[in-house]
Amino acid sequence: TALVAAKQGNAQADYFLARCYARGEGTNQDYVRAAAFLLQAADQGLAYAQTDLGSYYARGLGVRPDLQRAVHWYQKAAAQGDPLGEYCLGYAYAHGGGVATNLDEAVKWWQQSAAQNQVEAQNALGQLYVNGGDTCNTNYINYPEAARWLRQAAKQGNLAAMNSLGFLYQMGFGVERNQEASVQWYRQAAEQGEAKAQANLGLMYLDGAGVAGDLVQAYKWFKLSAERGDVMGRHYYEDQSFLAHLTANQIAEANRLAAEFDAQT
Repeated sequence: TALVAAKQGNAQADYFLARCYARGEGTNQDYVRAAAFLLQAADQGLAYAQTDLGSYYARGLGVRPDLQRAVHWYQKAAAQGDPLGEYCLGYAYAHGGGVATNLDEAVKWWQQSAAQNQVEAQNALGQLYVNGGDTCNTNYINYPEAARWLRQAAKQGNLAAMNSLGFLYQMGFGVERNQEASVQWYRQAAEQGEAKAQANLGLMYLDGAGVAGDLVQAYKWFKLSAERGDVMGRHYYEDQSFLAHLTANQIAEANRLAAEFDAQT
């Protein structure tokens, strides 16, 4: 059995048991025991166990939260080329979690992870190249590189990447300006529930940019975005100057379409 194998020092068995306890599969969910088995696997050099253990320390699952310990395990996993470990280490450097903020290090680890097709790293690189990170450091803004990495992440289904790619096409940053392509990317993310993309798609309908102007569709997407907590979506959803252009029948139709969308997702 896995328990016998784990007692004999089998790292894979330790990892299997950790996942069982974490998920409550065949036993009661117990993150403390999950963390203990992860530690045994990580101490034996199992890279993805090291990454998972780092995440436990970062989130305080079964252990006391400790961002420095999290980084310690991410570093061990990343040194073995684990793509998720590389992404997590890059994230720590980007946001100063358990280590001093260092965007050069963040980029280095994200690039190594993204090259292994790790979607979160691809999106993180793309977002950094769009906005310059937490401090809006313009030295890191590189729209062509942003478009390259966001496109790869979007093709893997990352909704934030789809939304940002829509923005690049809307503005013509790093790509040839194409309002229709912008709408396509916004719509792809919006239809999967991405709140920012829903607000952006609403604006495209409001302005008639890349799509025929349609106040009902605009209101529908603003409503859906607002319901999901997006600040811009809520602004337009509650904007009296916008609402003044809608009839009661149009608002009722938009509400019906929004409810229909919610029922299908």
